[in-house]
Amino acid sequence: MINLTSGNEHKIVSLPNDFSGFTVDGFKDEFEELVDTGTDFIILDFSKTEFIDSSGIGAIVFLYKRIEKRSHKLSLLNVTGQPFKLMNLLRVDKTIPFIDSL
Repeated sequence: MINLTSGNEHKIVSLPNDFSGFTVDGFKDEFEELVDTGTDFIILDFSKTEFIDSSGIGAIVFLYKRIEKRSHKLSLLNVTGQPFKLMNLLRVDKTIPFIDSL
């Protein structure tokens, strides 16, 4: 289940400690709902996330593409450790902005 914190024009999604494999499958429907809500700015909060794999990155990129088609924005908050290293290696940070604070 996604933990959402909503502001006026943004939603913050707290991701789990391990965002890979089966965990990602549980987020697919929620990500679809996020796209359909019409929120201008979605933030994925990585504060608790210590591990991500290609499934997690694929889900984020898919979400990003869907959001961009609607002219909305996606940012990744507090990306550190292994998720930061992998996303940096795959150059995700060149496409989806990383932010350190709101």
